[in-house]
Amino acid sequence: MERRTELLHYTAIDREFFEPYGRHIVDSADFVELVRKVVPEQWQMRRAGIWMHCAPPDLTLPAQGWKIHVSSVVSTARIVLSIAAATLAAAGVAFKFAADARILSAVNGKRWPRGGSGKFITVYPRDAADFRGIIDDLHVALSGYAGPYILSDRRYRDSRVLYYRYGGIAGEYRVAADSRSEWLLRRPDGLTEPDERKPHFHLPDWLRDPFPRDEVAGPGGAPLLGGGRYRIRRSLSFSAAGGIYLADDLDEGRPVIVKEARPFIGGGDTATVMLRKEYRLLRRLASLRIAPAPVAYFQDWEHSYLVEEYVEGDTLRSWLARRYPWLKTRATRADVAGFLDEVVGVFTSIARNLECLHAAGISMGDLSFHNCIVTADGGTRLIDLESAVEEGLDHPVDVRTPGFASPLSRREMPVDARAEDVYAFGANLAAAVMPMNAMLPLDRGTALRFAHRMSADMGYPEAFVRVLEQLLAVDTHRPPPPVAAMASLRASLADLPHDTAPVPYLASSTEAATDAADALFDYIDERARGARADRYVPAGPEVFETHPWGVAHGAAGVLHAYLRGGRTPPAGLLAYMLEGCQRPDHRGDSLMYGDAGIAWVLFDARAHAEAASLLRARSAGDGIRERHGLYDGMAGWGFARIKAWHETAEAGFLADACVAGEMLLRDARIDNGMLHWPRGQVRPVGLAHGAAGIALFLLHLHVATGDERFLRGARDGLAFDLAQRGINPDGAASWPRDVGGTTLFPYLRNGTAGILAVVARFFACTGDIRYREIVLDAEGDLLRRYAVSPGTYDGLAGIGETLLDLAVLLPERASIYKEAAHGIARGIEPFLVRRPGGLAVPGAELLRLSCDLATGNAGVGAFFDRLWRGGPASFMLDEHMPAAAWDRAVQAAA
Repeated sequence: MERRTELLHYTAIDREFFEPYGRHIVDSADFVELVRKVVPEQWQMRRAGIWMHCAPPDLTLPAQGWKIHVSSVVSTARIVLSIAAATLAAAGVAFKFAADARILSAVNGKRWPRGGSGKFITVYPRDAADFRGIIDDLHVALSGYAGPYILSDRRYRDSRVLYYRYGGIAGEYRVAADSRSEWLLRRPDGLTEPDERKPHFHLPDWLRDPFPRDEVAGPGGAPLLGGGRYRIRRSLSFSAAGGIYLADDLDEGRPVIVKEARPFIGGGDTATVMLRKEYRLLRRLASLRIAPAPVAYFQDWEHSYLVEEYVEGDTLRSWLARRYPWLKTRATRADVAGFLDEVVGVFTSIARNLECLHAAGISMGDLSFHNCIVTADGGTRLIDLESAVEEGLDHPVDVRTPGFASPLSRREMPVDARAEDVYAFGANLAAAVMPMNAMLPLDRGTALRFAHRMSADMGYPEAFVRVLEQLLAVDTHRPPPPVAAMASLRASLADLPHDTAPVPYLASSTEAATDAADALFDYIDERARGARADRYVPAGPEVFETHPWGVAHGAAGVLHAYLRGGRTPPAGLLAYMLEGCQRPDHRGDSLMYGDAGIAWVLFDARAHAEAASLLRARSAGDGIRERHGLYDGMAGWGFARIKAWHETAEAGFLADACVAGEMLLRDARIDNGMLHWPRGQVRPVGLAHGAAGIALFLLHLHVATGDERFLRGARDGLAFDLAQRGINPDGAASWPRDVGGTTLFPYLRNGTAGILAVVARFFACTGDIRYREIVLDAEGDLLRRYAVSPGTYDGLAGIGETLLDLAVLLPERASIYKEAAHGIARGIEPFLVRRPGGLAVPGAELLRLSCDLATGNAGVGAFFDRLWRGGPASFMLDEHMPAAAWDRAVQAAA
């Protein structure tokens, strides 16, 4: 949930691409012009992201210290800012403020990350004495104003807008293994510790609160609410507006759901008003049993709470995720018939609930597979009615889940909002075909494209296509009532076969996929014309949290995709890379996010001098030493040094790789004779972060040095990940992301594709037949056509890459693997979005288009290139494996 909130944070500025709020064009009339009139003329004002910084000339800020935050509702923000700016200007104290009203509304909104929620103005006192004086002056000047509670801080006295915390100002930071900046505090003993910026107040143990007082209630306080009646058991989710909790009703002896609303979040009292409205609507609907029964509504401290009946069951999203027949690699016609029968039953229940809701004069407003509960008997309940509207009483609220809302704006919608509910019902039914709803705003045709494909590949009745087309229509044609639509679908199921014959795409030879490589790279070419300093082409939001040059989300990954396929890169791409490497910015040291991977790609681009210089200049920093994995740890750091040694024959690079190998052997934990490398309390599994990826590096280190210790470590590390093997629903081996995980993944970064990519190379290098048997035991997990993402790291393209690996490494089964890879490409096709210039790929959670290697065009295009024209695997060093079996395989691939 937190990650999705972070992703949505990057979707507010542009409808096509992930963009930071810093790209928003500031309306200077809101706040900037006001502040310019207040502060002295010689003061400096500059923008950084969403903030406007104001400071006296030649001011040197302290590295760390006490900071003051001011919050405000938007309606009084100009007054609060004017008063605060005048007070701070008179004292000569630097500050920053949210650059305009739209940004402040977002900061005060439900979807803003909780650690920064509510922060309007940040004040930077020069020292502790300055801090005490300034906060007292502001307390007097801002008396009577109100704003959101700032969760990361402590409130100052009785103020409703003034908060403080200790943290970095012009502070120290380090670059973590994944190239993100981690802010640090310097302790009195000279050591550093993380500057925690989380949604709760944290006071370093070497400081005391400058305003000591008896503890008072606050957010996240006692686990007992409602006068002691409700005991919080655990949190279910959080947003800036408050939490949702599973609790015990101690009066009734039963579980309940407690929903929290913080004041001033969402604009004024929006969050609390919506919660109070939800309580009213639940009372109106209580006798119908289509929503949870209301229990109580009360205020505790400054927060409002709604208590409602706990409805045991799964969200519709979770219910579907456990049943999709396309998740099975050996799906039968009986699987499809059984699934569709259940789907029609559940959606008929939802349709009847909507019918009852509308008969009561209420429309849902926001109906998605997140706010519908499926009970054990196949019934359903509607939950989260905060956006619901009672005719004649409520105004529509423009809070709708992306992918479940019609393209009409609230202004264009008819007065009767029931039509929006019908569209949302159709969007949920489309999710029962494939949960691709997040990309519907990018391409409305996606739903019908998948419906047509599922009809052909899985044997879904054509009635699904017709019903979806009717429900999702947004013209003047009135769609059928959902109950009637489901009756039509129920009738279409009568002729479905219920035997154990395989579904159509498994029963016949696979039709070759379209060669989409040219169109995918053409789109990158088109977007590269708009290359920017903060990102070369549109990419995942991580590019804004790190830098624009890395492999996973930056220019290096794009250049790699062109070079691997023998394509001519866009003009200026290599220069963009080289210019970035000359900057003093610390880009991190890892393979997929930092300089190790950038250097690897530069070697492939024949920029040997620049690549070698980049690696010579980078010793293993603290950030990379704390991680061990291939993608973002010491294994990847060392792997790039082996690459550099092969390219340059410089002994120093191999010596560095050996240092990394020795460190990994030293840091390994031993478990029943197997090696693993935990991350805190988590023990990752797989290619990217687990022992399998580390084993791949140690295997190559053994090949390069002949040191048997590295081979033993490689075998023992791979053995650990293999021991975490699970079984998918069709009986094939599959793997979780972490030890003890219950969800199995088929993907490259996490899961079967990454594990088998390593196992097959162990077989090719060692000739140990056990590794071949492991591949055969698990290959079924890859022989699939569909997944929820088309990308390389966590989607179909990465599975396809491993299938092409196996076609080389186990040549006697090459035809099986190549046919399966074409099936993967066929599964990718419905995700591709037509845009001027070519085909585009939806990236993280399908929310926006991406051109990067990990999630977008570069990775998917590289897979299509390799599928049709051959080529090497990425970042594997296969060409340096010495075994005769490998040599034959490489020659066959060539």
